[in-house]
Amino acid sequence: MFQQMPVGSDNDSMDDESEATMTGGNPSEIDPFDFVYSNIPDNTHILKLAANCEHCKARKFESETDGFCCRNGQIELKQPEPVPELMRLWSSMDADSRHFRENIRFFNGHFAFTTLGDSLDENYTNMKSGVYTFRAHGTIYHNVHSFGPSSRPEHLQLYFYDDDPNLNHRKAATNQLDQDVVKMLVDILKENPYSQQFRSLGAHKDNLDDYRIDLNTDKRLDQRRYNRPLSTEVAAIWVEGSDLAKRFDRRGAYDPLSYPLFYPRGELGWHPKLPERNVPWEVVQHPQLGHDDEEDAEGNSRLCVSVRDYYCYMLQTRPAIFNPILCGARLLQQWAVDMYIKIESCRLRWYRKNQTQIRVDLYKGVVDAITSGETRASAVGTRIVLPGTYPGGDRDMKKRHMDAMAIVHTYGKPDIFLTMTCNPKWEEITNELLPGQTAQDRPDIVARVFYGKLEAMKYMLFKKHILGVVVAYVYVVEFQKRGLPHAHFLLIMDSTYKLVVPEQYDRLISAELPNKQKYPELHALVVKHMMHGPCGALNPKNVCMQDNECKCRYPRLFNENTAQDGLCLITLTFCGCSIATSTLRSALA
Repeated sequence: MFQQMPVGSDNDSMDDESEATMTGGNPSEIDPFDFVYSNIPDNTHILKLAANCEHCKARKFESETDGFCCRNGQIELKQPEPVPELMRLWSSMDADSRHFRENIRFFNGHFAFTTLGDSLDENYTNMKSGVYTFRAHGTIYHNVHSFGPSSRPEHLQLYFYDDDPNLNHRKAATNQLDQDVVKMLVDILKENPYSQQFRSLGAHKDNLDDYRIDLNTDKRLDQRRYNRPLSTEVAAIWVEGSDLAKRFDRRGAYDPLSYPLFYPRGELGWHPKLPERNVPWEVVQHPQLGHDDEEDAEGNSRLCVSVRDYYCYMLQTRPAIFNPILCGARLLQQWAVDMYIKIESCRLRWYRKNQTQIRVDLYKGVVDAITSGETRASAVGTRIVLPGTYPGGDRDMKKRHMDAMAIVHTYGKPDIFLTMTCNPKWEEITNELLPGQTAQDRPDIVARVFYGKLEAMKYMLFKKHILGVVVAYVYVVEFQKRGLPHAHFLLIMDSTYKLVVPEQYDRLISAELPNKQKYPELHALVVKHMMHGPCGALNPKNVCMQDNECKCRYPRLFNENTAQDGLCLITLTFCGCSIATSTLRSALA
């Protein structure tokens, strides 16, 4: 990015003559920030091209591990053949295709066999402007509506009437959508085995109370070779009172019931008995042959594909293979959040079932309750304990906090607070987008590119020492409310490179607008990425306005010189994104 001289060394001071030579003018005409703007790179940082996975041919980015996509060939799944007409809706730029993708969550919700239940953050999920972000609070669940009488059919009950050529019930529920697209999707989903079963109930819609449906996913379908089920393989219909209610495991049907537009032929999703590559199908179907193969908290085992590995495999881009999930736009965001919650649920279920393996007896019990001062008998009982290896758990957060405090205790207070933000216009992101897509449509690519950039940032900070020698650091990666990741660093510098006087701040970085005539490109970058507002009287409806005042306290008072008696905020540009750097010496004192 730029060359950094040791702060406080003999080379750090330059006489007026040398500075005048740098600018080519008289001492009275010296620009004090020429040193800051020296050695400006000709182009922005670009991640190195990485070879595709040698096993599954998945697209990879710099710094990604070899087993990221397929566990080095241990996982091999057959991608379902796309439906040609649905593939056109997903990928073309026709008017009906754009309408389909712009309303994709509504289309999927209308044709889904289950209804999504969650608590969404309305400030970002249904916002009228800005970046769309699917943010869910609490538990996500999928509900199958009852088949009893109601004011009008809805959701999966509409499949009972799909043999009606006029589709009157569909039209009543989708009057704001393109009816030609609705008719097209009805015809496509007639091959779906779940749709076939529900349409067969149309002849019995007058006495549906006498029937019930249970899902048959008995794992006879090997997804490594062929995963398109038949109608008789996914559902069984019988009269109320049958003893088959708990016969089948429904987890494989979770995805095709909730996302029929991703799985139009009813292909099975993940289930616990999905074998890895070269594992005989019969072994995982009969646990005694596999000697009760045990899995860990991540679902990894010697025989079966874990839930995390399955969805990581499904999110990859592979040459000459069409993946409708990656074309899902807002539905992709919903799918990703839904599947992540499924992964976390599997982890939590493992911890619940394996409390003895994490030696939970060391954490709980009546003696511990009494020691902690608990006197209510109702509060003394069995607790589910999460170990320190569970990300985001109480013990994990406490361990990280104590590690950070130990670093500060050993090396001293942090000198620099640095924030690296993500730029959705990065070349690596835009090059991977499909026609018509924006960065918000591919959160997977945004996160992966940011990780590569973050590793490059760490290399420049800790190996190339662009800000000086760092003796200790801690950092955390977070996601902004608009869905983009960013990283916060606390850097503890070597004593030679500590910033102790305001003049050293100015030699490191400029905290004002670059000269538009001398540095037009830098001026444009700062104006585009680092300017707040306008707000206040100029724009009272800006998002930062609360009670007719800017919550960020802008506009700030103008300071002629850099001050040290407070939190001195200084900014720079790195890899096409803004990086805020500030000294915390006085703030943490």
